[in-house]
Amino acid sequence: MSSISFNYTDSRGHTTDWTVEHWKESGRYIQGICTVDEQFRTFRKDRINRYLGEGEAVLTQPYSPPPPKVDTEPEICFTGFPKVQRAVLEELAANNKMAVKKDVTKGLEFLCCGPNAGPSKVAKARDRGCLIIDEPGLKSMLDTGELPEPWED
Repeated sequence: MSSISFNYTDSRGHTTDWTVEHWKESGRYIQGICTVDEQFRTFRKDRINRYLGEGEAVLTQPYSPPPPKVDTEPEICFTGFPKVQRAVLEELAANNKMAVKKDVTKGLEFLCCGPNAGPSKVAKARDRGCLIIDEPGLKSMLDTGELPEPWED
């Protein structure tokens, strides 16, 4: 199945239908390319109200509880960034109480990808259920305390 559709309520209470192509189920999340703006998006399964079409049947776990609150420093790894930019992002993450890792580890929660992200590191992170975000998504998460949402007013 190349696309999946669902009705979703974001953190602001906006409810709308979404269709995502080239999607992947990553633990408590569905990640893929949104058909509206062709941007990579991450959706929390616990915010999905219902699946449209055959969506529910193709998932391993269509509904899941919200992600647990993190009591320890969440682990993050950066890939695909120039050296200077990576150092700035690593410092930003460390200053926000995140444990910066150099590789995809067993406890890794986030992989922040730049324009030259290596496909093998991304695949390894997806296989381990890591949430894959980009630089704007990281900054939004650090500013608001929430994962980036696919809704923009």
